[in-house]
Amino acid sequence: MKLCVNTVIHYVGEQRLERILWIDSEQTACFVIDIHGREFPQSRWLEDIHYGIEQGLIVIEESDPWTCIVNPNMLSEKEKEKWETDWQIVQAIASKDVEPQIFVSTERSKLIRQAAEMFGLSEKQIGRILKRYWSRGKTKLAVLPDFANRGGKGKERRQAARKLGRPKKFDSIYGEMNVSEEVKKIFRIALDKYYYKANRPSLRWAYEQMLKEYFSEDRKLDNGVELPVIESGTAIPSFPQFRYWYRKWRDLKKEISLRESAKKFHQRYRPVLGSTQQDVFGPGSVYQIDATVADVYLVSSFDRTKIIGRPVLYLVMDGYSRMVAGLYVGLEGPSWQGAMMALKNACESKVEWCRQFGIEIREEDWPCMYLPESILADRGELLSDKALSIIEHLQIAVKNTSPYRPDWKAVVEKHFDLIQTHVKPFLPGAIQEDFQERGAKDYRLNAALTIPEFTQILIKCVLYYNNRHYLTGYQRDADQIAQDVQPIPIHLWNFGIQHRSGRLRRVSEDILRFNLLPTAEATVTPGGIRFQGMYYSCTTALKEKWFVHARTHGTWKVAVSFDPRSVNQIFLRLGRTSYDVCNLLESQARYRDQNLEDVNYLLAWEKQNQAESQDLELKDRISLAAEIEAIVEEAKRKTRAESLPLPKSQKLRDIRENRRQEKERNRKQESFSLVRSSTSERLEQQDEEVQEERSYLGLLKQKQEDAFYGDR
Repeated sequence: MKLCVNTVIHYVGEQRLERILWIDSEQTACFVIDIHGREFPQSRWLEDIHYGIEQGLIVIEESDPWTCIVNPNMLSEKEKEKWETDWQIVQAIASKDVEPQIFVSTERSKLIRQAAEMFGLSEKQIGRILKRYWSRGKTKLAVLPDFANRGGKGKERRQAARKLGRPKKFDSIYGEMNVSEEVKKIFRIALDKYYYKANRPSLRWAYEQMLKEYFSEDRKLDNGVELPVIESGTAIPSFPQFRYWYRKWRDLKKEISLRESAKKFHQRYRPVLGSTQQDVFGPGSVYQIDATVADVYLVSSFDRTKIIGRPVLYLVMDGYSRMVAGLYVGLEGPSWQGAMMALKNACESKVEWCRQFGIEIREEDWPCMYLPESILADRGELLSDKALSIIEHLQIAVKNTSPYRPDWKAVVEKHFDLIQTHVKPFLPGAIQEDFQERGAKDYRLNAALTIPEFTQILIKCVLYYNNRHYLTGYQRDADQIAQDVQPIPIHLWNFGIQHRSGRLRRVSEDILRFNLLPTAEATVTPGGIRFQGMYYSCTTALKEKWFVHARTHGTWKVAVSFDPRSVNQIFLRLGRTSYDVCNLLESQARYRDQNLEDVNYLLAWEKQNQAESQDLELKDRISLAAEIEAIVEEAKRKTRAESLPLPKSQKLRDIRENRRQEKERNRKQESFSLVRSSTSERLEQQDEEVQEERSYLGLLKQKQEDAFYGDR
C-alpha cells in the first residue's frame, strides 16, 4: 500500500504504533508520532520505513485504533464546549500552512507559547491538545475530550448546606451562597440582557445590573430617586462566581457577533475552511464537484412502463490529473446529500462498487480512493451548514467559486459536455435540440433505461475517459515533459502519486460512512425496524428483543445512516464508536438490490393507485348501501303484512321449535338425489294420487252439501 498522511505503521514485536503526519514532496522524509506515547513528532526517512516493510519488520495497520465516530447530538454541552475550545487552539497554531515547521521543536515552542497567552492556558495544556490532535488522526474528532474516562474531576459538585469552594480571605458585609440552578438561570438572563450588547459593557457592569434587578429586596427614596437596597448579611453571588460561569458558557461567535458585529466575526474570526488560491500541486490537492440534470428520461426499475423523469448526475474530478474520482446518479435535485454520496464514492475503492453493476475492474483501473485536501464547488450544496459540519470533521477545505463563474471549475463543467455528447446518440429517451418544439417528437416516450443501467453506462464512459482519453488542452509541466508523461488522466495520476503525493489521506470505511452517508430516524416496530416503508433486522435488535418490547410497550425511534444507492442495508448507530448493520427482511425481497429513489417511486405510485381505487370504490359502496336498504325495507313490509297481534311472550316462546321446523323445510328444499329419473317418476306419481284424492273428496263434499240444503 502507498504510504500517505495518516497511515499507521506497526513495528513487529513491539507495542509501538506510529502515525505519518507529513511527507515531503520528494518522498524522502516524513514526520511521525507514537499514537499511544507522550512524545512530540519525530522525523523518519521513508527509505527506512520501506526497507522495514520489505523485511517484514514493519506492517501497515489497516484499522485505526483511534477511529472515532460521534453523533454531536449525543454530546453534553460541557463536552461540546471543551471540544470547540480545543479545536480553536488547533486551528490557531496547527494548520497545514505551518507544516512542517511546527514539527521542529524550536518553532513549535514559539507557537505553543503564543497560544498559551492567547487562550489563557499553560504550555503543557496546549502541548497535550496538539499531541492528541496529531496522534488520533489530525481531524476535529481527534481533539474530542475523553470525558467518558474521567471520574469526579470536572463534574459539577452537589449542592451542600455550606459554601462550596475556598473561603474568602477577608470578611464581607454580604453573605455567601452556592450557585443553584435557579441562580444559573439568572446568570444567563443577565449575560444576554446586560453583557451581549452593541455598546460593549463590561462584565462587572453586567454583574452589578444583575444584583440591582434580581437580588435587591427593598427600595428607598433619595432626593426623589428610588434606589435598590441590599441589606447587610443578605446572601448574594460573588463576582468571581458570575465570572466563572460566564467563562464556562462563553461562546466566542455569539460574543463577537452581538458585541461587535456579525460582519466582523466573519471577516476576522470565522474558521478558515477555504482559500481563494487554486492550488493543484498534485493528486488530491483539489477535487472539483458539480451536478447537472442529465439529458435523458429514465423508467422505474419496478415497472418499465412508468417514466420517472430525468436523473441528477454528480461528478467529482481531480484538478491535477483530470481523473473522474467519483460519480453519483439520483433523482433528488442538487443537494448536499447528493454531493456527499459523490464524495463518498470518490474516497472508496471502486472494485466492489463496479461489481454491483456487473462490471469487473482491477484496482489500478480506477485507483481513486483517497480524501482530497480541498473541494471546489459553486456556492450550491456545499454552502449548507450541515454539509460543512460533516466535511469539517474530515479536514477537507471547502472552496466556493464566485456567483456565475462556472469557468473557475471548468474541468468538471467540460466533462459534463463530453459525457452527454458521447452517450446521447445511444440513449433511448434522450432529449434532442427540437425537444418541446411544435410538431417535434416527444422523446420521453422512448425512455427505456433504469437508474442502475444508466449508471452502468456512465461507469463505462468514465473508465474509457480515465484510461484512454487524450487531454488535448492539458499543459504538462517540465517534469512531465522530461519523463514523457502522456496527458491521459491515469498516466497523470500515477505520475503525481509517485512524484507529487503527500497530500492524499485515507480514513476507515466507518469514518466515511458516518460522516458522509445521510442520517435519518427509523422506527422499531413489532414487524421490524421500519425505514422509508421497508423493514429491517439486525443482531442487536434480536439479541435485546427489540421487536418483543415494541409489541408490548409500543414503538420508538432510532438513529440510522443509509446509502441511497442500495436499500439492502442500513446502519444502526449505537454510540460514538460502534454501529450495527441492519439487513432487509426476506419478506421485503421485492426491494432487494434497488436504490432508494426507485423504492420511493414505487411506494408513491402504490399510494396513488390506492387513492384512485378508493375514489372509484366510493360510487359502488354508495350503490351497495342503497340496494341493501331496499331489501331490508321489502322484508319489513312483508313481515308487517303477515304478522298477527300476538303477545311478546308467545312470539319468543317457540323460537327453538320454529328453528327446528325451518331447518326441516330447508333440508327438504336443499336435498338432492343422484337418480333423477326415478325420483321424477315417483314425484309425478305422488302428484297424480294427490290430485285424484282431492277430486274424490271434493265431489263427496259437494254431494253432502246438496243433500243438506235440499232437505231444508
